[in-house]
Amino acid sequence: MRMDSEKDFDLGSWTGLQNAFAAVAGSCSAARAQCLRQVRDSHLLDDLGLTWEEFCTEHAGVSRRHADHLIQQYDQFGDAYFRLSEIARVSSKTFQQIAGHVLSDNGADVLEIEGEKLPLIPENAAKIRAAIQSLRHQVRHPPAPPRPPAGVIELQVRVDALSADLAKAIAALDPAVPSPAPPADAGRAALCGLSVYAVNKFRNLARQLGASV
Repeated sequence: MRMDSEKDFDLGSWTGLQNAFAAVAGSCSAARAQCLRQVRDSHLLDDLGLTWEEFCTEHAGVSRRHADHLIQQYDQFGDAYFRLSEIARVSSKTFQQIAGHVLSDNGADVLEIEGEKLPLIPENAAKIRAAIQSLRHQVRHPPAPPRPPAGVIELQVRVDALSADLAKAIAALDPAVPSPAPPADAGRAALCGLSVYAVNKFRNLARQLGASV
């Protein structure tokens, strides 16, 4: 539907819209997304005799699909996404991955990494890009989950294995060498000390469990 020259419409609003889009032409700023949404959701296009698609292609300089996509991104992510994308050109997928680190600090959007808050301003572009790469790496390579505590059976198997290893070490001492032969005596003393150490450790654990030992 084309605009009827005799039809009454808000010329001031139309002029204002033209000026607004001239100021943000070619950008993907939050301001442009807001302006597009305002036009789409208002009755101004009906008053001007324009369809949404005609307005996008002929006056906003974008396709209807792209305009709808910008509005969807703004509705989903808000101003912070557009500020960040103008600095680091992040995709919506990447933003979703790091969204938990994009915060508002005293009214200003910041990117937080390792306790440092980087305001989303062009002066921090290099740091912000490096931070995004680091966060993306953390998403792709998350730390391994902590191992759950071992059960009683697994712990018993470990204790039995330790006891068996000590028994083998004791048996390996050469009984043919008369005591106090230095090598055997030193080895025997070391194993004796280790055994006493283990006994004391287990005795303390038993006491923690309320046993009388």
